[in-house]
Amino acid sequence: MITQDFNNILIIKPSAAGDIICALPVLPALKKRFPKAKISWLVSSHLSELITNHPLINHVIEFDRRRFGYLAHSWSVTKRFMKFLRSLRQANYDLVIDLQGLFRSGFLAWNTQAPVRIGPAEKRELGWIFYTHRTPKTNHETHTVDRMYSCMKLLSNEDEIDEPKFVIHIPATQQQTIREKLLARQIFPNRYIAIAPGGTWPSKCWPVQKFTELTKMICSKLQMPVVIIGGKNERMIAERMCDELANFPVANFTGQTTLSQLLAIIKDSSAVISNDSGPMHIAVALDKPVTAIIGPTNPNRTGPYNRPQSVVKTSLDCSPCYKKHCPKTQNPEASPCMQQIETTIVFENLTAQLK
Repeated sequence: MITQDFNNILIIKPSAAGDIICALPVLPALKKRFPKAKISWLVSSHLSELITNHPLINHVIEFDRRRFGYLAHSWSVTKRFMKFLRSLRQANYDLVIDLQGLFRSGFLAWNTQAPVRIGPAEKRELGWIFYTHRTPKTNHETHTVDRMYSCMKLLSNEDEIDEPKFVIHIPATQQQTIREKLLARQIFPNRYIAIAPGGTWPSKCWPVQKFTELTKMICSKLQMPVVIIGGKNERMIAERMCDELANFPVANFTGQTTLSQLLAIIKDSSAVISNDSGPMHIAVALDKPVTAIIGPTNPNRTGPYNRPQSVVKTSLDCSPCYKKHCPKTQNPEASPCMQQIETTIVFENLTAQLK
């Protein structure tokens, strides 16, 4: 255990959205252990809204990964990156915790010249070479939340570590904006189901047609409207659903919200249905009922945290395979592990979560 006190702490967790949500429990744990410390968080620019104005974060540092991707091709970008590195060193952090665990994030941790740099023990991309201390090794069944939270074992006595606690900040103005937009469509707080049909991997996505069938069942059997959510890259999926849902109370907000507004929609929902994606983790963090449809991944590792009853999973032996594209089919929308999951099973799980 590291016994010294720290006053200036940097957390490095640039992405992805779901992983950032899973890392949030580290904040209250750090604040409890080091109540006087200032805490900064380095995050990808396009995801910074997830933690901006968070009550436990003093400073958000935006990392423009897309622009810095041109580092070797542009002198102006290179100068900007060098200036960024210099700003990290000048901040004089005394503790850096890298929750990303890759070469890039490890390098950024090392560049700070902080005397204590903590990162995961797993040897991914040689990121571990940049740390002064490594978190305890975990097995393949350890959830992402617990894996990142294990950094506290280096900073606190075992009996002083609380259970992981999620603290999410949603600006009141954004919550009100969403409520007004939903009320304009006669959709009321805590009286709708949010559906997130997208995902970062094609293999993670339940077929669009099944999401459409499920939406019809929710509207007709539960007499509840559905709000479809997701990012700009998922607009086509939502539009395909809406093509068959013209006569049902469905509002499509896919690609039309800020991240704060996405959080607000989930917070005001009765429940969330999602693939293994960011909205699933957000729903858990906001303590909302959730039904998670999971195929190529392991719900013990990346599913809804401490919610095994929320998981609808394939029974195929090849799962989990962790492959973005299923090698058993040429159709990206026909991964056998997701095709196998029936609409009625997902609906039954939803109704169980609503009780």
